[in-house]
Amino acid sequence: MLKHKWLTGLLTVGLLAGGIGASSITAQAKSYAKVIKTSYPLVISSTYLNVTGKKALYNKPGTTKGAKVVKTTAQLKQYAASKRGMDSFMYLRTATTNRHSVYLKIATFDHKVQGWIYNGKTTDISVGYVRYKDAAHTVPAGGVTSFRTVTPSPLTKDEATGFYHLANPGTANDGTAKVYSTPFETGPFEVEINMPNKVSSADYANDVFVINAAETRTRQGDRWLSVQDLSNRRIAGVIRDGSLKKIAPVSAQDGVTVNYVERSTGQKVGSVIVPFGTTVGKTTMDFGYEFDTAPSQSTQYMNIPAGYIPAYSEDDGFGSQPGAQNVSKGSVVTYYVQKKTNSN
Repeated sequence: MLKHKWLTGLLTVGLLAGGIGASSITAQAKSYAKVIKTSYPLVISSTYLNVTGKKALYNKPGTTKGAKVVKTTAQLKQYAASKRGMDSFMYLRTATTNRHSVYLKIATFDHKVQGWIYNGKTTDISVGYVRYKDAAHTVPAGGVTSFRTVTPSPLTKDEATGFYHLANPGTANDGTAKVYSTPFETGPFEVEINMPNKVSSADYANDVFVINAAETRTRQGDRWLSVQDLSNRRIAGVIRDGSLKKIAPVSAQDGVTVNYVERSTGQKVGSVIVPFGTTVGKTTMDFGYEFDTAPSQSTQYMNIPAGYIPAYSEDDGFGSQPGAQNVSKGSVVTYYVQKKTNSN
């Protein structure tokens, strides 16, 4: 009995003195991080991100007081692998804590999911808004990585040199009948119909189109073509692959012959016969040239000889040449070009 009292007293002294027993039972007050810096908030942006599924999404920076999980890592993995375009995320804001942690506010394109996700430390390598652990930018420091909703797709020879009609003119709104500003669900912005008649493309059934680029939607996996209507300069944009039909080659009397002439020498360096297109109320094709793109980006007129680009000048432009606008069937017109240099 005496031995028991002695042991009890020893333990009491130990607790009061703050010994091993005290450290094992004393509760520590939880320490929260504080946000010391934030960026300007955005409602929408063109900076696109994908989640890694390694960090959860919170209603506020995750180590700050009151932070709660909005989406778990398991749920974010599903978003990362989603085939739905609107499940892609965009950047909205940055917050930095007193512990040098960086958080990003992100939201899906449709704003149905939004919150804060850890993006690494201020000492990590920053590429745009995303931070990485390595110089090669392959290991994200946090829960996001940069993301492209579309990837370039090379053109076939037929696509790059051919002339086309709409294969399915009409009222369909699935990307097969009309020309749009961008492929569907590749950004949070509204997709517009890039045609004067936004209800039906039947008016443009006989228009001549050229293809100047192509891209594949990253999540959905389908291909879209960037097109220009040579019969109507107000029609340019994208349409689903498979929505055009190639026009068979025509003779000079049934088309418009375009001679490519080198501006500095006056020598003809190539030519192409463009099928003649008709629009409602018109019997001529508009070859007007817009001076709002650099030569290297000018792809409105196809089949320019290899090694040449348009002669980019208000005086030398195609549209300023006699007979280059509102041409008649069987016409011959000149398109001035210049040799491509290393700077082009």
